[in-house]
Amino acid sequence: MTFQTRTERQTGATIVTFTGDLDIASEADAAASLEAAIDGAGVLVADLRELDFLDSTGVRVLLTAEARAREHGVRFGVARGDGMVRRLFEVTRIDQRFPVVDDPAELTRGDQPPPDAA
Repeated sequence: MTFQTRTERQTGATIVTFTGDLDIASEADAAASLEAAIDGAGVLVADLRELDFLDSTGVRVLLTAEARAREHGVRFGVARGDGMVRRLFEVTRIDQRFPVVDDPAELTRGDQPPPDAA
């Protein structure tokens, strides 16, 4: 399946949804979409629920986006979906770096704390 991104801006939150394979071939597009979404967002969510494949390159894109979001005072999180993506997050324990949830709404509600300064 062809890699695609879709960005949805809500009040204070931006959700970037990825479809297809997030790997070395789509790295630049994914990174650019996340970077563009930081501006004006209080919360940035990478929605991976429609991904068919995610590899270490895709994980690096997410880690870089989290660091950039933090630099701008934006909270970053991921909606991970099922299957292989969920398993990769469990094995890598990436949920210790940033919030990993099943549904973007868990991160876009207004009752979340601000990002850590660390």
